[in-house]
Amino acid sequence: MAGAEDLMLPVQRVEMDTDDLDVSATIGHLYARHRPRVRRLARARVDGGLRAAAAGPLNAGLVRMVGLEYQAQADPVDWLLTAAVSAGTVGATAGREQAIVARGGALLFPLGAQFTVTGRSAAAVALRIPLGAAADLAEENTGLPAADLRFESMGPVSAAVGGLFTQTATFICGELVTSGITEVSPLVTQEMTRLAAAAILAAFPNTTMTIPYLRSPGRVPSAAARLAAEFIDGYACQPLTLTGIAAQVGVTPRALQYAFRRQYDTTPMGYLRRVRLERAHQDLLAADPAAGTTVAAIARRWGFSRPDRFAAAYRTAYGRPPRHTLRR
Repeated sequence: MAGAEDLMLPVQRVEMDTDDLDVSATIGHLYARHRPRVRRLARARVDGGLRAAAAGPLNAGLVRMVGLEYQAQADPVDWLLTAAVSAGTVGATAGREQAIVARGGALLFPLGAQFTVTGRSAAAVALRIPLGAAADLAEENTGLPAADLRFESMGPVSAAVGGLFTQTATFICGELVTSGITEVSPLVTQEMTRLAAAAILAAFPNTTMTIPYLRSPGRVPSAAARLAAEFIDGYACQPLTLTGIAAQVGVTPRALQYAFRRQYDTTPMGYLRRVRLERAHQDLLAADPAAGTTVAAIARRWGFSRPDRFAAAYRTAYGRPPRHTLRR
């Protein structure tokens, strides 16, 4: 079985800078098919451009339409599409709901319905992830069946959580787009997708925020958690999901969550992170820093996309910073 370091995904890139109006066609191809009307603002210098990168299911982009007024009718989408605005204004209208956000604000475009999108001298970070990524994470964290996840508003629940979402979107864009990387580990791609999903679930009103009490799943086979742990131990270098792990042992994701809590006092994904942290620890012990091995490279190998979070988790588990293990 291939090790985590052998599994790499190519990063697909689109980059264009223009003072014309043709950037809109590329935006439509990447994010939502639409019919735009674009005009130049009086006495404004046009600075249009797009830098986007995709790895697996995750797409991030920097969109600029400075000096332009933009309006478009967009076709329904079945993925989560967000904008974190860094200049000008971006808005959306669907049915009776309208949201317009300025610099520092965030927007979740509607799912499953036509909508109008507007922009005025705007620049934004765009994130696109599958709805299923958020639905699976919602089920993992709350027990809400993935099929029951619904988003109820285009604007964030508060300016504070909107700001936190913007920070997350900017981080992901930096890692995927502005870093210039040409390939990335599937584990890092999966974790960045989960990070985006978690930020969206925390920022935008959805059914996990008003979830009623869920009854226990009833009797769960006693071996389910043990078999799942064995599967995780054997395939920790692969991009595992809660749904996939549960399917391997023949129970529902919620039942597996319940069994793991009872037997291991953690979730299956928490157990997976613990295993990956231990594998990273072993790699740090075996590494030769004189050969150019870095803490960041080992962290990414095992799916830790945030070096600060890896360092904090490592210090908690092993009582010292990971760099001290590498330089022992």
